[in-house]
Amino acid sequence: MIPNQWYAILDSREVRPGKLVGVRRMGVNLVAWRDDEGQIVLMRDKCPHRGAALSLGKLADGHIQCPFHGFRFDPSGACVLIPANGRNAPVPKAFRAHSFPARDEHGLIWIWWGRPREDLPPVPFFDDLDESFAYGTYAVHWNAHYSRAIENQLDVSHLPFIHTNTIGRGNRTVVNGPVSVLEDDELHVWVMNKVDAGQLAAKPSDVSRPDYPPLLRFRFPNVWQNAIAPDLRVFVAFAPIDAENTMMYLRFYQRFIKVPLLRELVCWVGAIANNRIAGEDQRVVVTQQPKISGLGIGEKLIPADQPIIRYLKHRGELIDAAGDDWQP
Repeated sequence: MIPNQWYAILDSREVRPGKLVGVRRMGVNLVAWRDDEGQIVLMRDKCPHRGAALSLGKLADGHIQCPFHGFRFDPSGACVLIPANGRNAPVPKAFRAHSFPARDEHGLIWIWWGRPREDLPPVPFFDDLDESFAYGTYAVHWNAHYSRAIENQLDVSHLPFIHTNTIGRGNRTVVNGPVSVLEDDELHVWVMNKVDAGQLAAKPSDVSRPDYPPLLRFRFPNVWQNAIAPDLRVFVAFAPIDAENTMMYLRFYQRFIKVPLLRELVCWVGAIANNRIAGEDQRVVVTQQPKISGLGIGEKLIPADQPIIRYLKHRGELIDAAGDDWQP
């Protein structure tokens, strides 16, 4: 994973008030819960006393209570009670659970994966996906590293082969360009595929940036959208589970249907359709080796892979810039 980034890791509705949610993300076991004000809390799912899973405990007076010996921790991770020592006994500072900076925004729960700091940046989202849109969400597990899942959504040459009977209809196999531009940690991709009539594909260097908005947009480190139309978008948050697994949060955003019940129905049907199409990708992506992608793994890339190359290059730059001495 890229350090010092906000990662979308859960749908907000997965963490209800009064409930503890144990989940594996970023290669770490986490427990998510809400404090008395409804603010999201993310902690390592491990009691510092004897290593028990805090997610098996309960919430008590605004604190999380370990199921093993009743130790209680506040949202910052500070231990506030060791029952065996007596309720009025002082608590040594060493008994501290690991708490991560967290935010609940845009219907997603975000974790700050890096060194804590006072001036945390805003979470990376798309400004045009505002409150005017309604959406439906479908969550699905992929046995693939999140870098492979992201690459798949930046791959503009696979559609006629993976999605023959869905979004790849039309057999547009020739890839002109594509044009891909990186701006402030957001990758924009314009797709200009054509049917093969014997012509040679135009190279990325020979195609000018179009004067219309990009079809595909990816914001580092792990959110993507497909702008199908001004009032219709497909969105994915690629939540890393570990080095070999990803939870895909697929969303169907729309604002052309405004009648409440019909709006929700259309969003839900759209989310199911997203999952069907993503399932066509999943069947192949999970077979890719090695599991974690990169520019130096021996793959032979072609001009149509330019968006993937830009993604991998910038991903490497962000990892290098963050340094390698931070440990969660």
